[in-house]
Amino acid sequence: MADPILLNDRYQLLEKLGSGGMADVFRARDLMLDRYVAIKVLRKDYSVNEDFQNNFRMEARSAANLSHPNIVTVHDFGFADNLLFIVMEFIPGKDLKQLIRERGRFSVEAGIPLIIQACAGLGYAHRAGLVHCDVKPHNMLVSTDGRLKVTDFGIARALATMATAEKTDHLWRSPLYLAPQQARREALSPASDVYS
Repeated sequence: MADPILLNDRYQLLEKLGSGGMADVFRARDLMLDRYVAIKVLRKDYSVNEDFQNNFRMEARSAANLSHPNIVTVHDFGFADNLLFIVMEFIPGKDLKQLIRERGRFSVEAGIPLIIQACAGLGYAHRAGLVHCDVKPHNMLVSTDGRLKVTDFGIARALATMATAEKTDHLWRSPLYLAPQQARREALSPASDVYS
């Protein structure tokens, strides 16, 4: 980025870390607290949808109340320049999907500790009454020191509440991780996350 963008007069977007069907993720600087954060800026078609905005706010508040070493901490969320955004702790590392692409199959010895950490984070969220709705390697960040953190609580849940006609096909096609009740558009539960 040639000229860093200032979001909400507080967050200076420094570099794009990734892009997906629903959002772009940036490494940013929180100028008020003088720290690096990750900011997920949702696409405009989601940001301007009033029902989604309301669901997003409610779910982001719930996600912000999760405090666990294996869940990415949500610091803030907001609406600026007609875009919804969520501010999270910045995790130097890669998502599990990237690591699998680079390394190939994990050995049992390397994979089990990561799965245990994912289960610890998801179990904590389930006990708090939150279901993730989109558990997959892309939503698991692995820090440079090997700590796994589950991300995207709140966003996935808010998207799950949208009317079927409003969801784009490419967002909801993760057949390898889709629980049967999700495929049948039935009520989701912790079991849905466990399946994924």
